Amino acid sequence: MHERKVAILAIGTALLVPAPRELAAQVVSKLEAGSYTVSDGALPVSMLRLAPDFRIDLPHARITAHGSAYVSEQQLQVADGIVSGTFTSPTVYGVRAEMIGNASRAVDDRSLGTDQVDVQTRIHVLFHQRGGMWFGGGVARPWRVAVVSSADIADAGIWGKLGGATLTATFTNFSFTKIASASDTAVASLTCAAATDGTCERQSRFGDLEGVLHWEGGPLELEAQTGYRFGNGYDVTPDSRRWSSATATIWLNDRIAVIGGGGRQPALPLRGLPARSYGMAGLELSYWPSSRSTVPVSFPRTVLVKSFEVHPAPQGMQKIVIHVGGVETVDVMGDFSDWSPLTLVRRGRDLWELSMPLSPGMHQITVRTDGGAWMAPPGMPTMHDSYGGDVGLLVISDRSGH
Repeated sequence: MHERKVAILAIGTALLVPAPRELAAQVVSKLEAGSYTVSDGALPVSMLRLAPDFRIDLPHARITAHGSAYVSEQQLQVADGIVSGTFTSPTVYGVRAEMIGNASRAVDDRSLGTDQVDVQTRIHVLFHQRGGMWFGGGVARPWRVAVVSSADIADAGIWGKLGGATLTATFTNFSFTKIASASDTAVASLTCAAATDGTCERQSRFGDLEGVLHWEGGPLELEAQTGYRFGNGYDVTPDSRRWSSATATIWLNDRIAVIGGGGRQPALPLRGLPARSYGMAGLELSYWPSSRSTVPVSFPRTVLVKSFEVHPAPQGMQKIVIHVGGVETVDVMGDFSDWSPLTLVRRGRDLWELSMPLSPGMHQITVRTDGGAWMAPPGMPTMHDSYGGDVGLLVISDRSGH
């Protein structure tokens, strides 16, 4: 058991090792550690929770890995991990296709162990990067739980942004076959194919309606969710009908945050995990801090730039300084780059910089965030370009006085 705990700490520490500079805007790694209290019908148990998180963002793909380990009384109580991949097509007239794959494993000290692989496809319609809706479906294959067939999944959702808040509503329907006792008369209305060992296979179905609110303001991030589960009493236990939870994150600097929250989580029948109430408090360490988007799939979006500045730098260079938070990439381009995008380097939670040679005179320049629409930087004159958009007019003075 000691070796397991050492391995968990080693993996978490490794995730915080700085990434190569050329990948800095694409790699995010976090480690969360703190106290966690949970009750699943028995007595509440306090545990130490370690939760490393790793993410790689590519132009049309995202790969994530997340794990959690709960240590109580010098023993590993629960460990789970999930690896996910998201692949998106180019957006055409605001519509894009998405494919999502997940592989997960959970292990409990009470001899509970579950594995699951699921794949989903979606059609996502975007509304000017301020909202969207999606619909799709897929299949999930669990092992080592009381499910004897793959589960069919269908989901739909809608999201929108209002100021610094993102609101998301989803409905997911699950349909699968479950083993039950052939003598269970309480659900006689359900079809049952009896087996010779006194068990039968029953078709089960339930649906989850869930709403999520994510808000960011300065160093504070708030996230709250609530949900309701539809289905008959055989498929949905009373303690999983309704649930809600909330989490608050306060960033002390660009890499360290205090995190706390709690609430109720519903049972996960496909994974054999019970409903539980929880409370947690701890620290989050991040190599490249980034907000936790509540939108199901990442996509290029436009975020307004707070400020745009250009300062003289050594060796005849000019330093572009941009302040904008809650984004993963910031690019500029103009006549000085032959209209090829140049990516800025993150220097803090909302600070981005780039040093480059700029000759004295007037230059045309545009900026974008997260691969979204190009726009003129704030605080400078603009003009219309030949493509119907606006570009900024940047004036670099001749410091020699000529």
